[in-house]
Amino acid sequence: MRRSVTHLVSALALALSGMTPGHAAPDTFTTDEPSPLKLVVPRKGDDTIVRFTGSIRLSGRFLVGWEMINRKPSHLRVMFQPDGDSAALLPRAVGSGPVKELLLSAGEQAAAAAVSMLLNPETAQKVLARELLSAEGEATVTIRDYRAVIDCDHRWYMAQLVSADSRNIVVGARESPRPGC
Repeated sequence: MRRSVTHLVSALALALSGMTPGHAAPDTFTTDEPSPLKLVVPRKGDDTIVRFTGSIRLSGRFLVGWEMINRKPSHLRVMFQPDGDSAALLPRAVGSGPVKELLLSAGEQAAAAAVSMLLNPETAQKVLARELLSAEGEATVTIRDYRAVIDCDHRWYMAQLVSADSRNIVVGARESPRPGC
C-alpha cells in the first residue's frame, strides 16, 4: 500500500510539473509555415513577453512616423507590415490571425537606427529633425529578437531591425501615423 501511494504521489507530481506556464508556452504560438524563429523558455514572472531567437528575412511595407501629442511630434514609430508569405513565417498567438504589424522601434535610439536603414540619408535626416512627419515604402528586412508583448490590452509584435533594402518610398506630412493606447 505504501509503495502504491508513493507511485501515485510521484505520478501526480510529474503530471503537475508539465502544467507550469513555462512548459505550456510552446503550445500557445503557431506559424503557417516552418519558421527559423524559435521560442525562448520564459523567465519566471515574465508572463507579458514571449521571446523568440533567430533571425528572419521578411518582405512587406514599412511606415516611419511621428506620434503627435498636442500637435507636436513626440515619439518616433517604425512599423512593418509583412506580406502574406512573410506573415506565414512569424509566430503568432494560437487562435489569432496572421501578424499584420510589427513594431521595429522600441525606444528613440532603435527608431533612429531603423529610420537610417529604411530611408535614404536625406529623407532620414528630415524625419529625424522632425521636418517630415512620415515616410513609407516597400522593403525587404532582416529582423531578430522577435517578441510578442501584451500592453494596453492588446498583443503587439516587436523585433529588432538588422538590415533593410527599401524601395518605392513616399514621404508625407500626416498628423499622426498611429494612435497610442
